Amino acid sequence: MQAIIICGGYGTRLKKIYKKTPKALVKINGQKNLKYIISDLKRDGVKNFLFLTNHQSEKIERFLQKTNLKNYKILRDNNLNGTGGALLAAFKYLKDDFIVIFSDLFMKINFKKFYKHSRKNNCNVNIFLHSNSHPFDSDTVEYDNNHKIKKIFLKKTTKNKLNIAVSGLFYFKKKFLGKLNIKKKGSYDLVKDVIRKNQKNKVYGYRSIEYIKDFGTPSRLKKINSEQKNINKNKVSAVFLDRDGVINKENGGVNSIKEFKILPKVGNAIKKLNNMNIPVFLISNQASLERGKINFNNFKKIIIKLDEYLSEHDAFIDDYRYCPYLKQKQKKFNKIPFFSKYRKPNPGMIKELAKKYEINLKKSFVIGDTDKDILAGFRCKCKTILVKSIKINDYKYDIRPNYIVKNLYEAVKIIIK
Repeated sequence: MQAIIICGGYGTRLKKIYKKTPKALVKINGQKNLKYIISDLKRDGVKNFLFLTNHQSEKIERFLQKTNLKNYKILRDNNLNGTGGALLAAFKYLKDDFIVIFSDLFMKINFKKFYKHSRKNNCNVNIFLHSNSHPFDSDTVEYDNNHKIKKIFLKKTTKNKLNIAVSGLFYFKKKFLGKLNIKKKGSYDLVKDVIRKNQKNKVYGYRSIEYIKDFGTPSRLKKINSEQKNINKNKVSAVFLDRDGVINKENGGVNSIKEFKILPKVGNAIKKLNNMNIPVFLISNQASLERGKINFNNFKKIIIKLDEYLSEHDAFIDDYRYCPYLKQKQKKFNKIPFFSKYRKPNPGMIKELAKKYEINLKKSFVIGDTDKDILAGFRCKCKTILVKSIKINDYKYDIRPNYIVKNLYEAVKIIIK
């Protein structure tokens, strides 16, 4: 396996605290980030390294000389080709397939798993995707139910976009680059100019909850250092949230974006879970779609509104499943990747996410405002928390929740105490 590590960034936003240090050599918990990257790549079987440098290249070169790394090469991008242009300029040094990593990412990733998945699914490009707390200044995507990329939205776009962010880790087949019709000299961005303009050429997404965050700003760097102190303390595997009555006001069904009223302290509650590195998933029955009370485009706007609200609170939901059906045999929405046929109290939505992300359900919580939520959690052997809402008088099942609380914030306090 070959790894291409792009180390050419100027680190403009970090200059106040790191004037003379390239981003790749910024320290996380006392150790230079590039050392973390190299160590983890070697652990997962990478034997060939190619470093694409520019800004303060000589410092990165000196750092590499002091390591015990043997099979590596450094290419200095003196022409300021950008992330995409630098990779294209290195074409003759590339293996048949390889992974590309931006060096301003701190990550705890199973690179071997990502690489094998990419090859098994015959991807020409596979983009490592995740949810983050700043989708507005991230490139984001939408994909189909086979995870094939349908759309790429560039950072700071004014278009409404889901919080499915491009992380800065990629798998490439060399032949994908060989087929590009880029003849002009100039600066090219890897996502905007290389991948986005050729996204129909077997470009896929790999969504993960593994830890991967950029430290391009002082506040993000500080947060990563803080989070690493908690990373091994967490004994909770995941938290599964119902939507109506837990995140937003329960009014018998949300059929428009105007009816979607987010409850107090929801952003702070989810942020606390994020800061403890506890994955947060949303699982919700939404039969209004099948009933025709809301169309998909308006339903999607509600998801985006929640994403935007959470980003304002430096928070995010890792992934979600919605069941749009009253009956489980429907197929109307089967091409939507985040829709499920399993309607609670069937635990299928929980089990789908648990299987995908390797969640230990016995160490997880389900939080909801109805007996259906509690029964679904019970059937998965999760601990359950009932949030009081107008539906509490409709509680019929004999299964009792482990806890009863007034709101999501109280539930989170129980989880992290």
